[in-house]
Amino acid sequence: MARDARPATAPISDPTRDADSHVRFVYAALLFATLGGFGLAVWLPVQAALGQMDVSWLAAAQVHGHLQVMGFAGLFVLGVATRLAPRFGGGHLTHPALVDAAFWCLQVGLFVRGGGQPFASHMPFAWLMAGGAALEFAGAAMYAGSVVLTLRPSIRKGMPNALLMGSGMAWLVVQAALGAVWFPQLALDGTSVLRSDRDGLLVSIQFFGFLLSAFAGVGLRSFPSFFGMPQPSARMGHAVFASLQGGLLLWAGGSLLAIGGVDAHRAVAAGQALVGIAMLLLMSTFGWWHRKTRLAVASQPLAWPLRATLAMLTLTGLLLAVSGIEAFARGGVISTVRIDAVRHIFALGVITQGILAIAQLILPEFASERFVRPPSRWRPVTLASALIGAVVLRGLMPLAGVSGDARLWSMAAGGVLGLAAIAAFGILFLRARRTHFAYLSKVAVWRIQSLPTTDWPPPPRREAPPPLR
Repeated sequence: MARDARPATAPISDPTRDADSHVRFVYAALLFATLGGFGLAVWLPVQAALGQMDVSWLAAAQVHGHLQVMGFAGLFVLGVATRLAPRFGGGHLTHPALVDAAFWCLQVGLFVRGGGQPFASHMPFAWLMAGGAALEFAGAAMYAGSVVLTLRPSIRKGMPNALLMGSGMAWLVVQAALGAVWFPQLALDGTSVLRSDRDGLLVSIQFFGFLLSAFAGVGLRSFPSFFGMPQPSARMGHAVFASLQGGLLLWAGGSLLAIGGVDAHRAVAAGQALVGIAMLLLMSTFGWWHRKTRLAVASQPLAWPLRATLAMLTLTGLLLAVSGIEAFARGGVISTVRIDAVRHIFALGVITQGILAIAQLILPEFASERFVRPPSRWRPVTLASALIGAVVLRGLMPLAGVSGDARLWSMAAGGVLGLAAIAAFGILFLRARRTHFAYLSKVAVWRIQSLPTTDWPPPPRREAPPPLR
């Protein structure tokens, strides 16, 4: 009998538990998206357009970014990773108790930090903010430990998708560690706004270290087959990994040196260019421009939002690569307006749109829905169109030179579109969850009625429900 590569003492989860491991993360992510992420995305530009900007507004803007990236996108990605990491690692989730503890640490930490930072000039709220950052670090470390141990067999084999997902967990811990150091300092200083260079570094690591690495790990394994492309070679996967991680190290390391007063602008620009090049290498393996797809018939309406997601990632890669090379050549940095536009394009066009599309494709709730009650073909197109509109209003309009009040109202309108898309998705998920329970109940009844019996004559066998599509 083949010996399991895992230590015999490592607790593992069971398949029944794994089946619903993502649900609480999805619910929490949707809560943070509606109350903090997209809600503040509408409120903050309106307040600015009305001239009501002060220190608390700046603190709330940083809270918005954190809740959007780590509260919504971060928790959603972590929830999906609890399902995908065991597949990538060839087993079950290792040390599931760590994931349970991490979930509560992250959720409480996000609430406490988000609620405390705008009022951190007052001591009780200042230490709530610092305590929230510490809880987030603890949660990130525990979650990353469980997932990296799960992926360890594949990481040892040098599989690119496992390397990328594992590096995403490492960057998750890095950004949380920086927050756990900087926010207590902020509390001691009696201020509520993190320095812009530190805040910008945190957001960049969260976006391109944690989220992009996880996205790339999933994409390398799944997206080429969706669009009729051969599976990327290990060499190509390693090239994507090396370009992305090398760029991130230059970007983060140069930014830390700049925070310390060292002129490291060229290192930052080179890192940004390498991250952009990694995105373009990744896109070259996906083939999203092909008309035909290999998706099942019931899933083919999701091809359009998937293509839109990958087109936005291509645009993000081009902007970062070209801007980084230009900044490196002149010895400066990418302008604040451009880097902010790139982040919004990536946040809305890639991460948010990708989450909604991939969730509808792989989560069991939506799989049951496609079998029981096939959704309208226009549903994914409508959600994707709303998010593309948000990308135009919050990301492309500033790049086109729109400024002042016009830019603020444009960003508010983009926030409304994003909020509407997320609210609609939340309702669809709740409905799909009910459909999923009903379908599982029918399957359970069929299995019971199909058991052997001693009665004679035997009851007629019920036809099995078709498999999920």
